[in-house]
Amino acid sequence: MQLLAGVLLSLFIAILAFGLFFALGNAMLDHTVYGESFAEKMSDRQFQQLQRYVEREAVTTDRLSRLNAWCSRGKGVYLTIYRDGTLIYESPVVRDQTFDPDDFDPMEENAEREYALTFADGAETQAFLYYFASDAFYFWMIGVSGLLAFAVFSLCFVSLVHRKLRYIQKLKKELDILAGGDLDYPVTVQGQDELSELAAGIDEMRRSIVKHQRAEDEIRSANSQLVTAMSHDLRTPLTSLLAFLEILDRDKVKDEEQRRHLIHQSLTQTMSIKSMADKLFEYFLVYTSEWEQPELETRDADELFAQFWQEYAFALESRGFIVETDFGELDGNVAVNLELLRRAFDNLYANLVKYAEPSAIIRIAYHREAEEALLTIANVVSSQRESKESTNIGLNTCRRIMRMLGGSFETNEIAGVFTADLRLPFSDNNCKETIK
Repeated sequence: MQLLAGVLLSLFIAILAFGLFFALGNAMLDHTVYGESFAEKMSDRQFQQLQRYVEREAVTTDRLSRLNAWCSRGKGVYLTIYRDGTLIYESPVVRDQTFDPDDFDPMEENAEREYALTFADGAETQAFLYYFASDAFYFWMIGVSGLLAFAVFSLCFVSLVHRKLRYIQKLKKELDILAGGDLDYPVTVQGQDELSELAAGIDEMRRSIVKHQRAEDEIRSANSQLVTAMSHDLRTPLTSLLAFLEILDRDKVKDEEQRRHLIHQSLTQTMSIKSMADKLFEYFLVYTSEWEQPELETRDADELFAQFWQEYAFALESRGFIVETDFGELDGNVAVNLELLRRAFDNLYANLVKYAEPSAIIRIAYHREAEEALLTIANVVSSQRESKESTNIGLNTCRRIMRMLGGSFETNEIAGVFTADLRLPFSDNNCKETIK
């Protein structure tokens, strides 16, 4: 489209140039071949040629028709001859035309074009010779103006095409760089035509590939760390469990009370392994579904947050924790997947139960911040945290779930106080019941 606009612009400029050259050519012709001074000079020159012609051909007043040959040579002249105030000759304008001497009067002729013409028989006559420049100059001027206008059009068009060719060459170099593996090199988007749309598409594809590669690298790194942490955390309870089972298998217990104690410890270690396995399964379940868009449903944010966190606050108080709540007005809807959101909230609750200091206050608050619902949980970290296994699977799961729901999850720990901020964007009130 832009190329067509460039062609039309070049054509418009060429038309303007033609008009300019045509005006300049007309002005030049008016001051030269079509000007009064030039016509006067040419008339004087033509009269001198006429006088020589009369002398050479011995033209007399009785043989004036011989002047027709001289007048018809394409010299662009008009000749009238008077003798004693009476017209005796007029150069033929139309072949075989006749003239009426009474229709002509020397007083009506242009005195600046008056000449004294002497014939071969010695007769003195009064001649009026008018020079008219040929129309060939005018046509030549039109042709030259057209050629110059075409040159202007060609220059503008070639300039446009050359600029596009340079842009294409630049895109080729950038694509060669991308093909070499440097996907961080940006593609230049220039203009608003088909080429720029193609370049924008290529750059968008580049950014998408880079984003996916970074996500894969991040996931690969996280999974590697997870496997390392899980192998370390599983080794301790497994070792204890194997030791307890070996004692029971060899029947080396002292009494029934020791047997029950070993069985209880075995069950405790088994539950610990099961808990880590469940969290690992949950993590991989979220990971494998991250590439799929979850089904979302629109819910009232106040009702949803109150339903979950009033229950969690009550459950924490039932366990002996001190809970302080500050539930503000959210006044909006959120688009969520209830199953995923419950997993995220359950992980936050489990994290509080496991790592919060029971004697310190747990603060749970949510309120509206701009176009987001902000949930903030703050707790003092238990002094027994170091003795409890932690793989951070729960927090990583929360982070992934919030990313899938279009929100964010951030954690921070300062001076023994752990803070988690969970954000969910508000959705349109007119949103459909289910969004896919």
